[in-house]
Amino acid sequence: MKKAFLILSIIIFSNISFAQIVDTTNKLKVEINKNIELLGLAYFISFEGVDIEYKTVEIEGKKIQKKDWHNYGYYIYEEYKSYATSENLSKSFALADHLWLDYLTAFLLQVEDVPSAELTDSVKENYYINFSKEKNVDEAKQNAKIFLEGLNSFSKEINFESYLSRSQKYYQKVIEEIENGLPNSAFIGVMESYYKREFDNYILVPSLTIPKGMGFGIRNTDNERSIIFNVFGALDFQEFDNDDNLIMGFANHKKLRELSVHEFGHAFVNPVVAQLPESLFAKTEKLFELLKSAMSDQGYNTWKVCVYEHFVRAGEILIAEKLGESENAEKLIFEYVQTRQFKYIPEILVELRKYDNGFYSSYYDTVEQIMIQLSKL
Repeated sequence: MKKAFLILSIIIFSNISFAQIVDTTNKLKVEINKNIELLGLAYFISFEGVDIEYKTVEIEGKKIQKKDWHNYGYYIYEEYKSYATSENLSKSFALADHLWLDYLTAFLLQVEDVPSAELTDSVKENYYINFSKEKNVDEAKQNAKIFLEGLNSFSKEINFESYLSRSQKYYQKVIEEIENGLPNSAFIGVMESYYKREFDNYILVPSLTIPKGMGFGIRNTDNERSIIFNVFGALDFQEFDNDDNLIMGFANHKKLRELSVHEFGHAFVNPVVAQLPESLFAKTEKLFELLKSAMSDQGYNTWKVCVYEHFVRAGEILIAEKLGESENAEKLIFEYVQTRQFKYIPEILVELRKYDNGFYSSYYDTVEQIMIQLSKL
């Protein structure tokens, strides 16, 4: 993977790649990733921005025009929407129409920056194998190469370097907002202690082009080093008409911490849940029927994905409690159980608290026992 970590307090755009801020633990870092910015732009003009003028969203209990909430994305859309039919972009997306953004994001974190991105032998198979629907390695390699070729050409076609250069002030402000509100690194130690696992680095990857509300937790193990990423769009309202008073939507400390615990949590939880025997998913799948509509509305279309989300969100609640944030933990319980319909979190919390008190020998044993109990509901 391309990584040349720079410890900087401001973003440097001489070569328009990325920058990083390091907290006192030297584990929590921030970077802007050029490939992710191009992917977000391509996604916005191809999908998110379509008919955005005629749609509404509910923010903090109020309905507003979607273009006003995604106002930076709409700005991007207005400037680049004519490229939505680009042959180069179509060439890429035609080979990725069955893949989620999180998979493409993980893949693009493994390669050089566009327009020089290419599939090398150093990229592990699991990052590109899904480019073949049949999981054929040779086909996957070929498709992944074509995908990158399309993105490289697309970046040149739209003069992406010019966009980054013109947008330098916005990205500088993103870094400033996150630097000022960098989450207290105590949550990392609490998570490592609770899950009994450590990673070498925890990297926040804020994006101005990934739509607001989207976030991806990605785990990478390379040469015995383990790194997890939280790739995410803006968290709040943005104002960027006045260069002297830029607000890029990344200054909400509370949301930033909560999102980090959630997305980093996937790196702790998902590998454990994935080890469960398929028979346990089969025995509990009946529980999905009650939640299917609510889960589908949130983009969780299978029972297994729903299980991952239940355990990650239950973990968030436990971490908040362990950080002494009981009021926030109660708000999370209400939000997740009542509003977002993760109905099995209360049962999960009972056993997770037992695990925290030493009742179970490992997190895996706890998860397995919880699934056994859920199968009897």
